[in-house]
Amino acid sequence: MIPLGKIKEIASARGDKNALIYEKRKITWNEFYKDVNEITLNLASKVDYNSEISMCYISPNCIELIYLMSAAATLKIPCTGIDYTQDSSKLEPMLKATGCKILVVSSSYCIENNINIQGLSNQVTIVDIDNNVRNSICYDELACESDKTIDSLQLQHRPFKSISFTSGTSGVPKSVIRNKSFDGRRFSFFTARYGFSSEDRHLLAMPLYHAAGSGWSRLFMQLGATVIVAKPHDTEHMAQLLKSEWISTSAMTPPLLNEVVRHYVDGGYSAKENNLKFVIVGGKHFHPQAKLQAINSLGPVIHEYYGTTETGVNALAEPSDLITNPTSVGRAYDGNNILVIGKDGNVLPAHEVGRIAIASYMNMDSYGNQDSEFVVIGDTKYLITAETGEMDSSGNVYLRNRAQGESALNIYELENEVRHLPGIKDVAMIPSNKNTVHCGFVTNSDFVVDDFELIRNIKYICKKMKVKLEGVGRVDSIPYSPSGKVRNEELKNLVLNQDKNVSDDKSNPEHKNRISLTQYIIAILCLMGTAISWGGMFPIAKNALQSMDAVHISLIRYGAASMILVLMLFMKEGIHSLLPGRSVFKLWLFGSFGFAGFSILAFAGLAYTKAQHGAIIMALMPLISAIMMWTLKKVRPAKFTLISIVFALFGVVLVITKGDMSAFSGGNLLPSLVILSGAFCWVTYTLGASYVEGFSVLRYTALSSILGAFTILIIALITNSLSITHAPSLEQIFSVKWELLYLITFAGVIAVFSWNYGISTLGPINGVLFINLVPITAFAIGMARGETISHSEIVGAAITIAVLLMNNVYTRWSTTKKDKHVPSSFKVQLSKS
Repeated sequence: MIPLGKIKEIASARGDKNALIYEKRKITWNEFYKDVNEITLNLASKVDYNSEISMCYISPNCIELIYLMSAAATLKIPCTGIDYTQDSSKLEPMLKATGCKILVVSSSYCIENNINIQGLSNQVTIVDIDNNVRNSICYDELACESDKTIDSLQLQHRPFKSISFTSGTSGVPKSVIRNKSFDGRRFSFFTARYGFSSEDRHLLAMPLYHAAGSGWSRLFMQLGATVIVAKPHDTEHMAQLLKSEWISTSAMTPPLLNEVVRHYVDGGYSAKENNLKFVIVGGKHFHPQAKLQAINSLGPVIHEYYGTTETGVNALAEPSDLITNPTSVGRAYDGNNILVIGKDGNVLPAHEVGRIAIASYMNMDSYGNQDSEFVVIGDTKYLITAETGEMDSSGNVYLRNRAQGESALNIYELENEVRHLPGIKDVAMIPSNKNTVHCGFVTNSDFVVDDFELIRNIKYICKKMKVKLEGVGRVDSIPYSPSGKVRNEELKNLVLNQDKNVSDDKSNPEHKNRISLTQYIIAILCLMGTAISWGGMFPIAKNALQSMDAVHISLIRYGAASMILVLMLFMKEGIHSLLPGRSVFKLWLFGSFGFAGFSILAFAGLAYTKAQHGAIIMALMPLISAIMMWTLKKVRPAKFTLISIVFALFGVVLVITKGDMSAFSGGNLLPSLVILSGAFCWVTYTLGASYVEGFSVLRYTALSSILGAFTILIIALITNSLSITHAPSLEQIFSVKWELLYLITFAGVIAVFSWNYGISTLGPINGVLFINLVPITAFAIGMARGETISHSEIVGAAITIAVLLMNNVYTRWSTTKKDKHVPSSFKVQLSKS
């Protein structure tokens, strides 16, 4: 952190301006100078600051820690942060590697997390921020007024030395030593490039022990800017600070940013409601979709960096780069050169995969306890990193995996593919050996999804990319360190060790059925009621179409239904939930497909064909979903499902043609094709929920429906102006009032929420089974009304329904056979292939 001399210089010009803000505490530069002055003098009186000593700290971010770091910088004591979430067994080797003599701790945190401070007190002098540890220097002692002056200190010249640590996510962290500072050059570049100044307000979101946390804060403090310290790990608080404190800059890891963006969007904020101009993100794979989501939510302020603890910040990607080339981590900038090195140490040409090698003024001098890998190209020494990747002819860097050094595995592409599966919120792949991975994934709680289907699709993706999946499972959250790295062993244990827990869970009768009999019955009734109401929708809508056209029926239906849904959203989630934020285009697009496209096309086709034909086509939605998942997300259906699609279509053809193949001529099939197009629109809307992150089911449904209703209104205005349709009179509307009421309520709002409740209670596999009641209901109503239904129509409907049932049974059988002991709370599958 910045020393007292620099603080004094800034205070003389900006004394009454805020230097630090933490919750309700606001520290001016004058106060900052006064407090650091006292702490420096008192600390100097208690330690031999001119001897070869160093300071380490184990504490979450707080104002007191920043004071102590500035005091250490003033006394020229090297100061090293320790990841306070590390396994406690790693702490002693790390302290020994730094030659630590002064250990700053938050005793409250250490006690809460079973870190044995007393065991370390025999080796180091403890400074306790929380004033709890006996035989230590209490922070309050250092903060009291001193009778000495800073000029009385005999500060001797000491060569620069910096010690930092690698993440240690797959072992004991390595100590990284530098004997020269690179702050001056790097700070000058970024300040000039991005126009940083004393007017900036920097959000300290990363832990100070991380180079990004302390480094970027140090840059802005040297400029005299204000640093706002966020509550550690509280991403909701960080999202609020972006707006309330008018934050202009910050540094974050991808997992941290993703959560901040989620809370920011949930709060109803838009990009226009912040003062951000620069957010730099790195330290872990930054998923392309997450990059675009962050830019969409916060504005074009996201910058990605690539670098390592050993080499600094070496590549940059600006917002325009992230938009046009989101899979790259950027290009080398001022003072950095990046090459891709082959196994023989030669430089590889563009697009060939090898180890990433970096030459930079920020490169470390050595590890503290082992040799580093390097190669000399010309007269330049390049450090060889553990990363594998490639470069294009323009110098853009593309990483395959981080800190694994295995070129056969493209971990990041694997993760990108899995993240596109519906319902996936987060995923991490851990290489086990040359071509084997473990996979942990997190699902979105607002998105109903079957774990077995996800696991099957993940296996297919791995097989497609020729990677063996050794273990896969759903976890509550990916275990990240505060610096954004995945804790490999912890995640692997979460995935693999659950196998035993799942087996125990299966043998426990209490866990076999997690819903009550009442809930079970209600869910069945909800699904049956929904399917029957949808089956009745077709003959009832057919009646309405005799008086009104499809466009105006759709407008009245979803205009009213969307208002009801929006009112329900307001009552449940508050007024902020009504703001779509940066997702407005996606909500409009998918809402237009789901409500305008589906309703208008389905009703337009229904006007020229039988209600039973429309119902049997709509029953194909589960199979249509499989086709679209294959097309859009490259998730190939099972062979049995593909065969089912063929036979189901054959059944539908029998229904539509009534067994007479001459019906294919003369445009007789056009109405049925229009209805089929409507079914594809609805499936597109359903899949669209996976592209709109951070929205509850109710919020997605309500906002997309009202935006879809707006599209229907525009279509109505256009078709009316072209005399294709005509606005109905009140007499026409009242003549079909009961039909419209049914379409709005029973087949609209009530059906949607009954369906969602049934699906969430019984699961998708059970819920989809009830879709077969839709055509059965439509045919039953037709027969009751005395309509003529041919034998071919009955046979075709029977074939289609039978195929749908068999595909459902096959899915169940596959789940039982391949995933016998997978509960809903945590599913683990070990690959045998």
